[in-house]
Amino acid sequence: MALALLGGCGSSQGEVSASTRDVAPDGQRRDELNTQTVTIIAAADTHVVAMSPTTSFGSSPTMEVDRSPESEAYLRFLITPFEGTLTTARLRVYALDGSSDGPTAHDPRLDGRNWNELTTWNTRPPPANNILASAGAVTSGTWIELDISDLHISQNAYTDVHLRPDSTDGVTIASSEHPNAALRPQLVLTVESAEDHPPHRPTPLPVSGPPTLFNASADTYVSEAAPGSSAGGTSRKLWVDNGQKREAYLRFSVQGLTETVQRAILRLNVSDEGTAGGPSVYAIQGGWNESSVTWNTRPQRVGGVLSYVPFLSPLGTVEYDVTDLVRGNGDVSFGLYGNSTTPVTFVSRESSSVPGPQLLVWTGASRTAPGDACLTRREIVSTTLYPLHDTYIDQYRPDTTFHREASLKVDTQPGFYSYLDFDVQLPPGQVRRVLLQLYALEASDRAPRLLKSVPFDPKETTWSHPPPFVNEVLADAWAVKKDEWVEYDVTAIVTTSGRHAFQLYPSSNDGLSFASVDASREQILDAAPRLVVVTESAPFCSYRGTQPAGTTTWVKQSNRPEAERAIHTAPVPDGGFAVLSAVEQTQDGPYSGAETDVVTLHRADGGVAWTREFAHPGVTFRKVAVTTLGNVLATGEYSGAPDLGKGPLPQGQGMFLLKLTPTGAVDWTRGYRSWSQGEDGPEDNIIPVYDLATDAHGSAVVTGGFWGHADFGAGPVYSGKPRPYDDEGPNSFVLKVQWDGAYQWARVLAGQSLRGTQAVSVAVDAQENVTVGGWAAQGTDFGAGAITGQGPFVARWSVSGAPLWAWLLLTTYGHYADVLEVGVLPDGSVAFTGNFDGRFTFAGTSYASLEPDDFYDGQRDALLGRLSATGAEVALRRFQDDRGRSLSFGSLVVDASGNITTAQSGWGRLLGLGSVGFPEDVAPDRPTLAGFAPSLATRWVRVLDPLQSGLHLAPVGDGVIATGTLTAPFELDGTWYTPRLRRLDLLHVKLRP
Repeated sequence: MALALLGGCGSSQGEVSASTRDVAPDGQRRDELNTQTVTIIAAADTHVVAMSPTTSFGSSPTMEVDRSPESEAYLRFLITPFEGTLTTARLRVYALDGSSDGPTAHDPRLDGRNWNELTTWNTRPPPANNILASAGAVTSGTWIELDISDLHISQNAYTDVHLRPDSTDGVTIASSEHPNAALRPQLVLTVESAEDHPPHRPTPLPVSGPPTLFNASADTYVSEAAPGSSAGGTSRKLWVDNGQKREAYLRFSVQGLTETVQRAILRLNVSDEGTAGGPSVYAIQGGWNESSVTWNTRPQRVGGVLSYVPFLSPLGTVEYDVTDLVRGNGDVSFGLYGNSTTPVTFVSRESSSVPGPQLLVWTGASRTAPGDACLTRREIVSTTLYPLHDTYIDQYRPDTTFHREASLKVDTQPGFYSYLDFDVQLPPGQVRRVLLQLYALEASDRAPRLLKSVPFDPKETTWSHPPPFVNEVLADAWAVKKDEWVEYDVTAIVTTSGRHAFQLYPSSNDGLSFASVDASREQILDAAPRLVVVTESAPFCSYRGTQPAGTTTWVKQSNRPEAERAIHTAPVPDGGFAVLSAVEQTQDGPYSGAETDVVTLHRADGGVAWTREFAHPGVTFRKVAVTTLGNVLATGEYSGAPDLGKGPLPQGQGMFLLKLTPTGAVDWTRGYRSWSQGEDGPEDNIIPVYDLATDAHGSAVVTGGFWGHADFGAGPVYSGKPRPYDDEGPNSFVLKVQWDGAYQWARVLAGQSLRGTQAVSVAVDAQENVTVGGWAAQGTDFGAGAITGQGPFVARWSVSGAPLWAWLLLTTYGHYADVLEVGVLPDGSVAFTGNFDGRFTFAGTSYASLEPDDFYDGQRDALLGRLSATGAEVALRRFQDDRGRSLSFGSLVVDASGNITTAQSGWGRLLGLGSVGFPEDVAPDRPTLAGFAPSLATRWVRVLDPLQSGLHLAPVGDGVIATGTLTAPFELDGTWYTPRLRRLDLLHVKLRP
């Protein structure tokens, strides 16, 4: 293994030696988890003795810790700066004279730090009773190592530790004045980081059943050295290498699958020849026959590498993930291409003693489209459990614990064994599979065996005191690639709730390590070990209402190789829809990495008409809208001076607005800056964009927030907030830009509160009036004068920006309420969603949340309301159960008939049509869609499988489009949808109105 180490002893002032890092030349052995060992020598120490109450011993080369005569020791270390996360701290003192029961380390807290090397028994600090660790028996001439990781340790500060006796058989230890500097007290810190660690691969999809196995229907290899030979088709070995240029080809006939493929694994048994540079697996194209194909007639590889594992040992086994190529029934072929001049051989299908190439295919659980009134279905539920604790033991450090470190080591020489302990509470439903998943930090020719173990105390688990050995092998794994998940099927053993412990037992002297649970807890690596429990629920109603309203017309899935997530969607007048998405710029890159913003125009049947990509640093698209002529408007934030197609935007930070033609060409772009006046001149501010709408003439109406000043086209305006700092929220604006990009009008909504006025949603009606909803602070002026209260608001302005009316739901201090979304009905009335905690009156009816007077932290109730075309209160519904729990509204849209559709997170049973969906305590926050009549009466409710985030809605002529981000297998109407590359895809569902 190649853990980076920073070792050595510092001076008595606590200096730390320079960092070093070992990097293996093949690029596979480097452990990207950077582990440093920082050793700090005591800056001061002393001991005090009761029998010499006025004597100081700060200059003594030794220290005594004993009960007879009574004595105790104090140590102080200067913690110099380091980079990374401190995971363990170990105090090491050298025992010159041993003991049957060594000292105990104590945290002195603040009072115990009042000492120096002149301290005596009479002037000693108060006794410390905060135990950190005890030594036990100590042998003379050995190091005492105490795990004091629970001690609070700060950089650029002193850390104190007290040693107190546990017996009359005391110890004598070397002090910082000892003539042998190598024996002086040490504080050894383990510091770990993963700043340069590549993003971890996505975890395997949690398939719910066993695989279907297919044996190769044809296999062969060809050689450049014998370009006309087809002898590979009858060979019992498949040779692959990059020296003699030999390639192998495999074909499988996949038949009989009735559900969508969720995972596919190519399994090969290595023959007599192994390699440290295993081949890559590719898709191939071109016809071939194993009895006649030669080097000269061989098929060609296409696309990128499907899978690759470097270290392959003779007579071992390797598995390649080929899910991206196996999409259903039919013939599928693979090519194996060498990466090393060292040949490797695989067992072919002609072998009679060892299985040849196999393809293992997992599909979704068998499903049929529900035909009953409530669309009864079962859900496959994946529950992820993390260890209570994990650790490893080290043969060469037999008395040291490692339960706080960021990795779990497994090796035969030197001996490293790892252990994991889970407290499993099996969820309701039929358990289909239980999978242990570990993230490999290094590659190896053989993953460890998984053995059953017993629950253990990590603070006591060492090589000298391991958990009792249980000789029961649960599972094997094969060759492992670095930065990949290793999966063990433990379904047969995890059959009941309770503690379940496992041991990782090495199968190879080519050791490796896995990310530990502490790597995740300390935010070093988000790749903790996990148990994934896959269950199948009991049948439940997923729909309430009168069909066909809310039922499915069609489903479309995006098919980009890069991860893609949904941002926003909008209707197109011809029945199509536009989607704004973000796509990773590097395939398999980190989720937080650079993304390309993509605008996609879909036809009415869901097909793609065109896409337009914007891969600009510092640019983030937020909203999209489509005009009556089919032009596409988009808005978002920017920094710098990006060129979105019509020249650079104004240098600085702010908001952009652009227009695309019906064919996707950039027509015009506009940039709007925000700034504050600083001591050295103007300072740029961001402009967060909230919403976007359009009118019958193709104008754009944008709402957002800003601090300081901004110029929207008619000269600088002031936000009422000088600059962003601490929790100071921005005030808002409403901006209207006509079809050609020219300024029409703007309204600044400036409130006098820390939060600021927030205009979060906008809609435009048939008369081109602009309706905005959100939350208003005291002092906000909608056009008729500053308001004297605060609370949720809906306001309307005419086509020219003249104020028409404003509705405000006054809330008192300590109570919360918000308007989240607004939509306009055909008669000009307004539907809105929101939430509240407290008391209020609407249309003459009083409302109160479950805990209305529990200021600040009471449960919020969801609201769906309606105002007339003049702002009068018409109707309101609030949603809450008897325990104060409620749903969370997301998107709201209104169709041409005035019907309202909302997307929300869970709690469909609160919407008034009875029980629907999986119980919230088992499967919370399921995507839920609901349809309401103009009167706000519930028409239908539908609950879907989980998606990554909320659904984005777009009303089209004959239904509603719901767009979400697909991250796991998703079943709808008996069909499974699985994300490509186990990453992120878009899923578009069209529902009937």
